[in-house]
Amino acid sequence: MSSLPGPAFIMSGMRVTMARVKYLSKRPIMKTSIQLPVLIMLVLQLSMGLVSNSLAADDTIVTVKVEGDFFDVSANVRSAIVGKGINISNIVAASQMLHRTGADFGYDDKVYLEAESYEFCSARLSHKLARIHPDNIVLCPFIIAVYVVADEPEIVRISYRIPSGKPGTEAVIDEIAELIEGIVEDATW
Repeated sequence: MSSLPGPAFIMSGMRVTMARVKYLSKRPIMKTSIQLPVLIMLVLQLSMGLVSNSLAADDTIVTVKVEGDFFDVSANVRSAIVGKGINISNIVAASQMLHRTGADFGYDDKVYLEAESYEFCSARLSHKLARIHPDNIVLCPFIIAVYVVADEPEIVRISYRIPSGKPGTEAVIDEIAELIEGIVEDATW
């Protein structure tokens, strides 16, 4: 197996324009809640056996909104991941796929002007998760999405989820949250 080489990029400044997250207990939740629709869709898909349990009902989706250029913000996220000594295993061009296939499903409008997801994993945290419970393998890779919604073309969003694992993984989940939050902070300075 081969891995993708880390791309070259240029850092560019931007400013965070909205409050990042609200805190309930120790886990951040996003200001606009989509947990119920996601939960309903997940339950339906799980009951039909269409997906594995990689997004648990307890997972929290966090969204940060910044003013800036999509390509600059995206490059900053890539740089922040690599800056933590982590290899990006995959870059998913989500908007391109949705634009290409939308008409096939009867969708003429675009949800995203641009959207990419970065998949990466920390070997150190993966080892910790696996040793607590082997089923925690589904918690890796971690994903950070960078996207511009068609209705808000001046705002770039960065979203990620904080996973929930098997009992006993709470301390490692906190480390994962700190890692991802640190990457987003580095990318949005």
